Amino acid sequence: MSLKTPLSLILGSLLLIASLQTTLRAQPVAQQHKASKPFLIQGKLPHLTLMVKQMWNDQDLALTKQQKTKLLLIRKETLSQAKRLNKKIIKLENKIVQASNNNVKPQKLKDDVFKLANLRAQATMVHLKCIYKTRKVLTQDQRDLLE
Repeated sequence: MSLKTPLSLILGSLLLIASLQTTLRAQPVAQQHKASKPFLIQGKLPHLTLMVKQMWNDQDLALTKQQKTKLLLIRKETLSQAKRLNKKIIKLENKIVQASNNNVKPQKLKDDVFKLANLRAQATMVHLKCIYKTRKVLTQDQRDLLE
């Protein structure tokens, strides 16, 4: 047995393992949509409603009943608007991707791309309004605790 055979076996095994890891890490398309956010600005703006929800009954945050009522309305309004926009975004993204896969000329996709950008801008505005409204309900001490 030559030294070449074990070396080629080792290299082949490493290549196989690397390709399996890459394949296993790839997410199905349906899961990618769940993870994607509809906003233009990703990961740089706080999700205050989620933070408030996580600390809803925290004694240090000490939300009043009146604050909780207002915060629930803000959260409900924000989530319904974001979900509505996200459905449109996903549908339009899929349409653009499918057209691109079918070799449609980019110029013919331009209007849909601009519509997609507009939907993402609307979703970002929903997010910004939520942050603003939530901050107005909270005291400075509560904001400091959350942010």
